[in-house]
Order: sequence, then C-alpha cells, then structure tokens
Amino acid sequence: MTQRVTLESAIHQELTRIGTCTLEELNERLPYVSWNQVFSTVDRLTRKGTVTLQRPDSLGDILSLTPRRSTEARHVTPV
Repeated sequence: MTQRVTLESAIHQELTRIGTCTLEELNERLPYVSWNQVFSTVDRLTRKGTVTLQRPDSLGDILSLTPRRSTEARHVTPV
C-alpha cells in the first residue's frame, strides 16, 4: 500500500511539474517502476478523478491533473 501511495504521489508531482504529458513520457520520467505499475496507477487515479486522460489524436493518450472545483461549486444547496 505504501508503494502505491508513493507512486501516486510521484505521478501527481510529475504532472504538477510538467502540466501534461503522454503515458509514455510519464513512464520515462519514472524509470524505477514498470510500465504496468504506471498504467494501473494512472487507471486508478483517473477512476478517482485525480487525473484526466484524453485521446486527442492518434499520437497517444494525454495525461493531466484534473482541475479542482471550488468548494462552493461542489456544495450547492437548492433555493
């Protein structure tokens, strides 16, 4: 579990630093883990809503951090 949290943190730090990148670029920036570990962690982070994965063209998937919404936008009460 600690390794999972550490890899999630490393991915978050890389995306904070560079903004967007392909899955392949992210894998190159994390040479100490396997492709499968990066892929499964990115999959988990996209399901949690932390990371956005887009496929704008045939060049590959583009990763970025999901923009955070303000607390006001999340907690709207009906009038």
